[in-house]
Amino acid sequence: MLAVIKLEVNKDIPPRTFVVEMSVKIEHFLNEIVCQLLQVKAEDSRSFGHTSQSLSFNAKANLLLDLNYLDKEHVKKFQIFMEVRNKFAHVYSVDTFEKCFALTGNYNNLKRIFEVDEDGENKEEDMTYMFISLSIDLANTLSELRDRIYKEMAIKYTQRRFIEAIKSKRQEFIDAYPEKGEAITEFIEYIKDELKKEVDEKIENNTPPHT
Repeated sequence: MLAVIKLEVNKDIPPRTFVVEMSVKIEHFLNEIVCQLLQVKAEDSRSFGHTSQSLSFNAKANLLLDLNYLDKEHVKKFQIFMEVRNKFAHVYSVDTFEKCFALTGNYNNLKRIFEVDEDGENKEEDMTYMFISLSIDLANTLSELRDRIYKEMAIKYTQRRFIEAIKSKRQEFIDAYPEKGEAITEFIEYIKDELKKEVDEKIENNTPPHT
């Protein structure tokens, strides 16, 4: 069982510092997952490194959408998250969540996503907790996504190893037992086809490899 991605929340720091800190963590997790999926090293990559040529946060989320690892609702959450981050990071006058959401205009969208019908007595506090909920939700989504990718990789690895073993050991067995050569070849081909069907089905249904 893989460890859950942990997101430490400290709401007692200034909103700008808090938002930027959360965005750095979330983007790090997102980048790590995309690199794992594509089997690239971030430090050796232009697209996923730390240069001006690297892909944007939204581009990485859209990539996962295109690959069917995120749905449109997830991408909408990532977009709202980055809109908030960008306002705090680039607009000097934005130093509270209330000022931020006044510019982004997406607070009501967040309320709908998390099914919040009423505002509390302190709007700034409500918005702070809404952003915390969004951050935790994204961290949980990325944690589940990472587990899914690792499971799929395990299945594909098992499939590849089986095919490699068949190629390397079949002739060895036939040389040792020539009278069983034809039968063993037919049997192996049958088993290989059945296992490939099973593995393909597990990948399609996101089923763990050993169930």
